[in-house]
Amino acid sequence: MIVSALVATNQLKVTENRERADAILKGVAIEKTSQELHAYSEGTAVGGRNGAAAIKDSSANTETVQEAKIAVRLVDPNGDVIWTSTQESRGAKYKGSGADAADKCVKQLLRDIERLKNNSAPPSTSATPAARPN
Repeated sequence: MIVSALVATNQLKVTENRERADAILKGVAIEKTSQELHAYSEGTAVGGRNGAAAIKDSSANTETVQEAKIAVRLVDPNGDVIWTSTQESRGAKYKGSGADAADKCVKQLLRDIERLKNNSAPPSTSATPAARPN
């Protein structure tokens, strides 16, 4: 999912050829599905000389919960880690938890690359008038 998301951005060239790669993406993903039971119950009872009356209300439902955790690292050809991220998700509105966590990783990588580009840009050389002595 991460590789597909990276290719879809058209901002990085993805290759499986190690000799041509500037960096290698490595990682692990864990996806877990569980069931949560939600139960609710309440009752009221009234008793008197002529008998007793009771009102009871209860409900129970189960919810399927998907969770995903992804830990990735970008490693240079010498084996040095140059970037790392861990993301998790309990699912998103229109996609599953694995796709959501992968999307978060890719977005984080692209933000960090952009931040690096902005920090390493040469200082602006806008023309500022020199101060003249009076």
